[in-house]
Amino acid sequence: MAFERPRGVRDFDPQKMAARAAIEDCLRTEFESHSYRRIGTPTFEYLELFEAKSGGDIRDHLYVFEDKSGRRLCLRPEATASVARMFANELSVAPKPLRMYYVCPMFRYEKPQKGRYREFWQAGVELMGAGGHLADAEAISLASRCLKRLGIEHDLRISHIGIIRRLLEDEGIKERAQDDLIQAIDKGDKAGIEEKVGHTGIPELLSIQGGFETLEAASSLFPKVGMEDELRRFEQTLSLLDSSGVEFSIDFGMARGLDYYTGVIFDAKVGGLGAQDQVLGGGRYDNLIKAFGGPQTPAVGFAFGIDRLVQAMEQANQQSKSSTLDAIVIPCSDDASSYAFMTASKLRRLIPDSRIELEICGRRLKAALSLAAAKAARYAVIVGRKEIAADEVTLRDMDSKVQKTMSISLAAEKITS
Repeated sequence: MAFERPRGVRDFDPQKMAARAAIEDCLRTEFESHSYRRIGTPTFEYLELFEAKSGGDIRDHLYVFEDKSGRRLCLRPEATASVARMFANELSVAPKPLRMYYVCPMFRYEKPQKGRYREFWQAGVELMGAGGHLADAEAISLASRCLKRLGIEHDLRISHIGIIRRLLEDEGIKERAQDDLIQAIDKGDKAGIEEKVGHTGIPELLSIQGGFETLEAASSLFPKVGMEDELRRFEQTLSLLDSSGVEFSIDFGMARGLDYYTGVIFDAKVGGLGAQDQVLGGGRYDNLIKAFGGPQTPAVGFAFGIDRLVQAMEQANQQSKSSTLDAIVIPCSDDASSYAFMTASKLRRLIPDSRIELEICGRRLKAALSLAAAKAARYAVIVGRKEIAADEVTLRDMDSKVQKTMSISLAAEKITS
């Protein structure tokens, strides 16, 4: 009988996997250049971890199950709660700040649609133990640098959930009702917002969008008492980003659907992706670690949706070099196979991070060259009796069709040029 895969999950063939791996490698390189180190957390956790602070939209879409001992567990829908739990359990006495990153699958029981799946991948960072504007600016700048490194045109938006919550609090709106309202803001539910707070200054604040200069224009609406430090840090963060060339807009009509955010929040959208156009989301969450039994610890982080980054790269018709086949080594006869094997091994040693393929199916030269063209190989490295006798190879440029016999070392230099 034929077996089908479950709804909302996907298979990735080698070509699709290469595109994903290229994006993940690019993100890892940028993360590590900022001194972030990779971590891993369990694929499933106790249900209570995500019921506590993940937000209503996520709580409604958890993959929940019981193990054989009757314990209620769920597949992780996002990583920050798990990282905060790990910090509270194991890392609270480590030197601060801690810079950590992850690349792993998440799971949410949602209606599958373009750009939204039940199993999806995220790559993100968590900066724990630093509460100043430098930490906020580092996180936002790192996210922007990643998108620029990938060559993805995007709109980076920044807001401050602490300001919005304080204004709601001043209007007498309780925390649970605030959470519901923030969910409405996150979903762009204007009718729901007007119904709940239409008589206040909230709709006016949510309509404020623009550059750094709009902060002064919006300041008359901000709650001043008790927010002086937060406002100063927000202004310092924006000033740092502005002076360092990060392109962004302030948008107080943007909110994040997770209950644990406390300060600056940000996201990035890419035009042309339809309804699922958000490729990045993050913000500051200073109370989450304490809520999980750890000490009061400031923290900020963000996550990319790998699946949406793939879509954005495809839309831009971009292909990473790491997905390009550098060369196929072709033995012209059975007695050339050992020399061809040695040649491929030597090329891999001489050209770090290269993609060198050995033709192992006994194809004749014409068929092997057709294979090289079909795989978009840059070069064919041809090995026959003449090459073996001279301890050389024939290097064929697959675009120009020009070929020349040379040493393996010189062929490696040509392939890398």
